[in-house]
Amino acid sequence: MALTDPAADLRAAIEAKLLATPALFALIEKRIFDRVPAKPDYPLVTIGNIQVLPESADGVDAAESIVTVHVWDQYKRADKAKPVGALVISALHEEELQTDGVGTQSILLESANYLRDPDGVTNHGILTFSILTDANTD
Repeated sequence: MALTDPAADLRAAIEAKLLATPALFALIEKRIFDRVPAKPDYPLVTIGNIQVLPESADGVDAAESIVTVHVWDQYKRADKAKPVGALVISALHEEELQTDGVGTQSILLESANYLRDPDGVTNHGILTFSILTDANTD
């Protein structure tokens, strides 16, 4: 059986879920990207790498996907990356995720790491989620 790659569906579903979260939208508006633009407005979110680990078995079209969501902010005194990250976590962790091509079984936060980038003003949150999907339960 061929694997249904859930990456594109997951990316679209995550973006839709985040944009539909009023408190998060109030902070980032529509600033969700694949990568940080050259001259962005902050705060913003990027949906990074999606690693797909297929579940191999007869008649099974499932996968675990490891999705990295980045939160970015630039501010010299207060770190808005953490509150934005908390809203991303609240929107995704153990919540329903509506996808077009695959059924989502679960979405769990695996880790959250916040750091200051070497420029001294950019705050960066790295959120890693594990998402289980099954194309047979769409």
